[in-house]
Amino acid sequence: MKEIPVIDPRRDVVFKTIFGKQTAKANIARNSLISAFLGKTVQQSTVLNPEMSISDVRDKATRLDVLCKLEDGSKVNLEMQMCATADSMEDRLAFYCSQLYIQQESQEKDYKDMKPVFVILISNSKINDVIKKYLSLIQLRLEDGTTFSNKLNIFILDLSKVEVPSKIDLDSDPVERWALFFTSAVEQERKKILDSLIAVDEGIRMANDVLCEVTQDDYERAAIFEREKILRDYYAGLANATNKGKREGFDAGLARGRNEGLEQGLEQGLEQGRVQEKIKTARSLKARNFSTEDILEITGLSEGEY
Repeated sequence: MKEIPVIDPRRDVVFKTIFGKQTAKANIARNSLISAFLGKTVQQSTVLNPEMSISDVRDKATRLDVLCKLEDGSKVNLEMQMCATADSMEDRLAFYCSQLYIQQESQEKDYKDMKPVFVILISNSKINDVIKKYLSLIQLRLEDGTTFSNKLNIFILDLSKVEVPSKIDLDSDPVERWALFFTSAVEQERKKILDSLIAVDEGIRMANDVLCEVTQDDYERAAIFEREKILRDYYAGLANATNKGKREGFDAGLARGRNEGLEQGLEQGLEQGRVQEKIKTARSLKARNFSTEDILEITGLSEGEY
């Protein structure tokens, strides 16, 4: 029987399937991933949006994120971004983070009791030119760098900036290990890296097990490929519409420019004609010995124009 190639975990629907499940393996993988970013051990995380309907898969606008509640009441939102988007990701992340925080207002009686929220974005491409490192943490800080509040937290992991270390062990950065998993899971030439990750990191081993199970599941695999097709068709249509819009905009601008140029040229010609006529009148009045003051008042010219 021919072996089925492992599906890329960087696809949003695959990411959602792996870390959104409520199975023992998925729980270990999710807790490990969150622990890596938060820098502390997370023993329990409850997925608040585990369901993924077929309509979610088919709707290209649906965010296939994983929203979790930790044992201390804080919330974590995990999201994978496979491709760069045209919209402002910075604004989206700020909105998601503040929205998670505000949703607690009706549940907590005092502001000091509101729990921290964490938005974790794993991106396969750069977000903007400001973020230079593979891992960034955005918080509310003062100008000198002092933390003003740790209640709003945005982590951005840029997979394109991660380099393969010389050694992979438990002393290596756990976020870096997860980044290597996402970039090595489907690359045959990086199988040794994946084997090393699986050997030292239980969370990654569990995530890889779930990934292999998803790959072998006919229903899961069909849903993944259907979403891929929908997204591919959407972005292709968007690109065509953009190119068409550019062409139409250029043609319209060219036509408008021509019309405006003709109108401007005509107006300039008329104005020059009016000035020349005034100069002719001024000279005629001067020949009749009109005073300069009277000539300027009659023609509207300034002294020296005629």
